[in-house]
Amino acid sequence: MAGIQNDSGVSVIIGTLLLILITVTAAAGLAIMVSQMQKDEMNRQSHLAAVNNEKIMITGVTFKSNPADWDQFFPPVNATTGNATSNQSYSSVTFSITNLNTADSSVIGFSINDVYAHNFTVLADPTNPNNIPYNFSSQDPSSNLVVPGSAAKKIRINFTNDFFSVPPNIGPNDQVTIRLMTSLYNSFDRSFQPPTPVILFHTDTQNTGSISREVLVLDGSQSFAANNNTIFDWSWSIQDASNTTVSDPMGNCLDQPNLSPQIHKTGMILIYQPPTEGPFCVNLTLRDSSGMKKSSDYVLIPPSEQFVPPANFNALFNQTLSTINVTITDINGKGIPNQVVNYIFDNNPSGNLTLSNYVGETDPTGTASTIVLKNGGPGSGTVKVIYGNFQPFPVMVWNTT
Repeated sequence: MAGIQNDSGVSVIIGTLLLILITVTAAAGLAIMVSQMQKDEMNRQSHLAAVNNEKIMITGVTFKSNPADWDQFFPPVNATTGNATSNQSYSSVTFSITNLNTADSSVIGFSINDVYAHNFTVLADPTNPNNIPYNFSSQDPSSNLVVPGSAAKKIRINFTNDFFSVPPNIGPNDQVTIRLMTSLYNSFDRSFQPPTPVILFHTDTQNTGSISREVLVLDGSQSFAANNNTIFDWSWSIQDASNTTVSDPMGNCLDQPNLSPQIHKTGMILIYQPPTEGPFCVNLTLRDSSGMKKSSDYVLIPPSEQFVPPANFNALFNQTLSTINVTITDINGKGIPNQVVNYIFDNNPSGNLTLSNYVGETDPTGTASTIVLKNGGPGSGTVKVIYGNFQPFPVMVWNTT
C-alpha cells in the first residue's frame, strides 16, 4: 500500500525561490534604471558644464567701405555715381573669434544686425596659409566652423554677397552687432558704435609782419570713440556760406547747392586761414581703429572781417584827371568794399585847392577817389589820406589848368 505523498513542503520551497527570483530581478532592474538615470544625469551635468564653460570672444573688428565691392555685385546706376544706394555703406567686416575654453567649439552661424550670413571666409594664419571659404548648411555638420580650445580664427564676411537674402546696408553712422551661435546653442555677441564727433572752435590772432589777422582754430579733441577704440583720423569739411539763401543772419548750412565747394583738412586740432570773411559751415568726420566712421552735423562759424583784414593801402594822384585814387586790398590781394577813407589838406599854401569830397567809401573793387578842384587860381599842395589804423598816406597834388 502506497504511502500518502505530502507536496506542501515542495510548494513552499518553490514559492520562496520564485519570490527570491522576482526580488533579485526587480532589484537588478532597479539598479539598471538607477544606473541609467545616474548616467543621464552625469551626461546632463556634463552638457550643462560644457554650455556654461563655453566662452568665445569677438575681437579685432575692422570695417571696410569700398564702393567698388558693391559695384562688382550690384550694377552701378551710372559710371559717375556708382551704386547710389550702397556706395557709402560698409562692404565687409573682419574680426577674430577666440575660444577661451580648453574644449573645442563648433560655430553654426553668424549674423550681422540680425541678418544671417550664408557664407564666410576663414583668413590665413600661421597654422593655415590659405583663406578657406565656408558655407553654412543645416544638413551638413561638417560645414560648421570648429574653433579649437584656446585658439582663435580670423573671419571675414562680405556684406555684398555672403548673406542668405538682401545684404545688410550698414552705413558709417549705424551701430553694428555681430553675433555667433554654437552647436551648444550658445550665443555670443558684441555691439559696435561709431565714434562721436565734437566740434569746438575759436579764433586766434596771427601776426604776419606789418598786420595781424584772425585765424580759425577747429578743435576735435573732445571727440571720443566707443568700445575702447581709438580715433586716428579727423577729417574736416569747410564751406563758405556767404552765398546761401539766408534763413539765419549768418548763413544757412542746409542750403547745400549754394555752399562753396568743400575744402578738406585733416588733424585733431586745425588752424585754418579763411580766404574770405565767411560765414562758414564746418563738419567733422571721425574714423576709429575699428574702421567705423561718423560725421557731425554742420556747425556754423560766424563771419569776421578780421579773417581777411586789409593788408595794403595805397593812394596815387592822377594828374590828367586831377583825382586822388585810393585802393584798399585784403591779405589775399582782393579789393575790400565799403571802407571809409578821409582826405585832409596837410598843405595848401595858395588856398586855391579844394576837394570834391573829404570822406569817401571804397566800391566793390576796393577803390575810392576824390577830385582836386581849383577855387580861383592854380595851386599845389599835399593831401593826407587817412584809413583805419594804417599810417596816413601823403599825396602831392596840383591843379594848374
